Amino acid sequence: MNECSVFWCGKYCQQWETDVHNHTYFQLFGISEGRGQLLVEEEKFDILPQQLYLIHPQQNHAVVTNERTPLHILDIKFAIHNQMLFEELLKIRQPFVPKNFTWFTQSFEKIFKESQSQQLHYHSIVCNTLYEVLVRIIREQSGAEPIPAPSPFSDPPVAEYRGIDVAALIDYIRFNYTHIISLDDLSCAAHVNKTTLSNMFKELFDTTPIRYINALRLQKAKELLSNTTIGIGEIAELIGFQSIHYFSRFFKEKENCTPIEYRMRHSRNRYFYFP
Repeated sequence: MNECSVFWCGKYCQQWETDVHNHTYFQLFGISEGRGQLLVEEEKFDILPQQLYLIHPQQNHAVVTNERTPLHILDIKFAIHNQMLFEELLKIRQPFVPKNFTWFTQSFEKIFKESQSQQLHYHSIVCNTLYEVLVRIIREQSGAEPIPAPSPFSDPPVAEYRGIDVAALIDYIRFNYTHIISLDDLSCAAHVNKTTLSNMFKELFDTTPIRYINALRLQKAKELLSNTTIGIGEIAELIGFQSIHYFSRFFKEKENCTPIEYRMRHSRNRYFYFP
C-alpha cells in the first residue's frame, strides 16, 4: 500500500467563498495567483501567492476570496496510511512558504498530467509524487536540507569551479534573466574568460551558458502561462524577450505549440477523481 492515497486533485480559479466545513482527509493547496483569507478553527491567515496550506482532518476551515484578485489554486485531497507520516503532517504550521515554489508547481503539474493521461499505474505515480512533496515539506519545516530541484532551478553541484564562485554566478543569472545577458556579461560576472565559463557549464550542467538561461526562461514562461492570466506580450517581457514574436517562435520550437495553445491546454480548470 502507498504511504498516501490521492482521491481528488484540481487546478482552478476560485472567485467564491466557502462556508466553514471540515472533512476526514488532508487537503493541500497552493496559490499561484490571487489573495484572500483562510480561516482555520479560530485563526485567520492571509492567502498569498507562492504559499502552501495544509488542512488537517476534522479541522473547521473556510476560504474567503478577494473579488478583485481571484485565487488560482492547485489543490489535492488525500488520505495518509502511515501513522508516523500522519503525525508529522499534523505539526506543519500555516502557511508553509517553500524555498522553491516552482519545484512544487512542477510536482503538481506532474500529478495532473498523470491523472489526465491515466496510463498504466498512473495512480501509483500520482501517490508517489505527492509523497515526495509531503516529505519535502516536512524536511524543509524541520530545517533539513531541501531535495535538489530540477535544472535549471537546481543548486550547483559544486560551490567552486576553477576559481568561479558557481553559486554566486547562478544567483546572478536567476536575478538578471529577465534582461539580456550576453556571454561577455557572464564572463565579467564570473571573472573568467569565455572558454573557462563555457567549460564550466558543459561539465556541471551539460549545456551552454545561453541555453541554460533560455531553459530557465522557458520554464518560467510555462509557469506563468499555466498559473496566471498575464498576457503573452507581458510574459515575453517578464522573462527577458524583447519581442513577442521572437518569444512565440522560440516557445513553439521548444514545446511544439504556441504560448496561447500551451495556456489553453494547461490553464483551464481541471478536476480528477480516483476510485
